[in-house]
Amino acid sequence: MAGRFKKDRFILYLVITFAYLFLWIHTDLAANPGKVTVSLINNFWQVIYVVGLNLVYFEFILPSVTSGRTNRAVTVLLILCSLIVYLIVFATGLTAWEYLGIFITFYDPFRQLGNWSAATSGNFRFGLSSFVVFAVFKLFFDYTRFRYEGQKLYLEKNQAELVFLKAQINPHFLFNTLNNIYSLSQFEPQLVSESILRLSKLLRYMLYETSSEFINVDKEIKILNDYIDLEKLRYSETVTIDFKYDIEDFSEMIPPLLLIPLVENAFKHGVSESRGKRFVNVEFVMQKRKLYFVVKNSSEATPDGEKSKENIGLPNLRRRLKLLYKEFDLFTGQKDSIFTAVLQINLSSYV
Repeated sequence: MAGRFKKDRFILYLVITFAYLFLWIHTDLAANPGKVTVSLINNFWQVIYVVGLNLVYFEFILPSVTSGRTNRAVTVLLILCSLIVYLIVFATGLTAWEYLGIFITFYDPFRQLGNWSAATSGNFRFGLSSFVVFAVFKLFFDYTRFRYEGQKLYLEKNQAELVFLKAQINPHFLFNTLNNIYSLSQFEPQLVSESILRLSKLLRYMLYETSSEFINVDKEIKILNDYIDLEKLRYSETVTIDFKYDIEDFSEMIPPLLLIPLVENAFKHGVSESRGKRFVNVEFVMQKRKLYFVVKNSSEATPDGEKSKENIGLPNLRRRLKLLYKEFDLFTGQKDSIFTAVLQINLSSYV
């Protein structure tokens, strides 16, 4: 905001101050070795004015000139006018500042200043180089700052979307599971109490375990097993269910509820709508930070050219993967009466 000096710019001007002091003192000592104290005092006196004037111009004057202007030509003209005023004030002011230092015996230059006109002319040329130095430093600082803030906003937006996507899974999962329990109550009422107990375990996991950004892979396997056990109650012996896993490190971290949409999809949109021999095969392999998850299930073949309808789970999963990882692949497709979902992730490619 114009007219406000932000605290984070203090470091910028402090760096410029020390850069000027180092350069000027090095130049003085090359021509006048041994006069470190005099050089330090002289250059400290000069740098107060140079940095102070540029701070006022770049942090207060220039933002005021450029703020709220819609006409580009007028804005450019005002910037040029402010630059001319800056150079005049810089040259005359620095000359007066040097004479003031000499008058109070604080400033002892190694060279004669000459008359007022000659001193002002030299400081005018110095003012041009000073303007360029501060402009370059400030442009670089602002560019870096804007990039940082833009990246920060981008990450915050992605994080908020991830929270929403993860929150979307819970009611969607609960809705489907309650529908399954209702269906079970119509044909196997004696199993309803057991299914509700298993559902409560799943909900407890979702409530207390999935709030973290990552969980151990063994916890994700546990919820997969609990969900499969719940589905076994519904389908009994009518569906062949096989879950195999080969995990190199059970302490490996993955995002919670990342895999269950593929398994849920196999039951809800696969075996529940298919006839004949029904099955769900799940294979989970994790080696050398590479995740490989395959779900195959029986499914009614769709007419040629007709795409299988996706529920909320798969689009949700695709979006989460895109926000979480740079290297992943999610394939879903049907051949004959078998629907296959394959998920591969390089866990090291976390965004």
